[in-house]
Amino acid sequence: MTATRGQANMVGVALLLGIGVVAIGLLTASVGGLVDAQIATADADAAADGFSSLRDGVAAGANDSYPIRVTDGDLSRVNRSVRIIPEAGTNRTYDADGYVADLGGQRVAFVGGAVVRGTGDRAVLVTPVPLSFAGDAAFLTVPVLTADATDGGGLGGGAALRTRTTRTVTDLPTDGYAVAIETATPVAWERAFEGRGFDTSRADFDSDGTESVVAVVSGDRTLTVARYDLAVVVDRG
Repeated sequence: MTATRGQANMVGVALLLGIGVVAIGLLTASVGGLVDAQIATADADAAADGFSSLRDGVAAGANDSYPIRVTDGDLSRVNRSVRIIPEAGTNRTYDADGYVADLGGQRVAFVGGAVVRGTGDRAVLVTPVPLSFAGDAAFLTVPVLTADATDGGGLGGGAALRTRTTRTVTDLPTDGYAVAIETATPVAWERAFEGRGFDTSRADFDSDGTESVVAVVSGDRTLTVARYDLAVVVDRG
């Protein structure tokens, strides 16, 4: 009887030790996952700040270097277009392209003259839309990546985006205008445009599966287009 009780006690201790090991493993995995998520969020914050500074510098016509202070990530160039669609005049299409930073599952993009953070319906613009109007005039900013701009690469440590910018300003005559921004996050662009008083719709102009958000400028207005030909080099510290 004593031997049976001893064996039972040993089994009980073994079970308790096993449960304890499993619990510690789950706790470690949980803490590790939380830390990874916090690092990814901090990296996304840093990338959004860096892209926003780049956007502001481009709009100012500056040639400068913009730090992307992330622990680790990947930068990729994406094919995107910006279209100007007048009621009476000739359509204009800009092969604008853009950059997407992938940071441990977090996504930050600089596309179409704005910075977008997140994916799907939860994505948001963290900078204003590049289209505005006042009185009888409308204004559009279009950054266009040149052939010299990098296709991407790894981010981390002391990485920075070094730019060279050339600006061309075109004044278009009075007309009814719409501007189409090709994007993988249309909901974010729709919210931002509509928040600024634009009516929106969607269209896939080139049938490539990536939709454009079409923002309509109400009434007849002139349109000033500031095109920024942008060469970007990734400097790694």
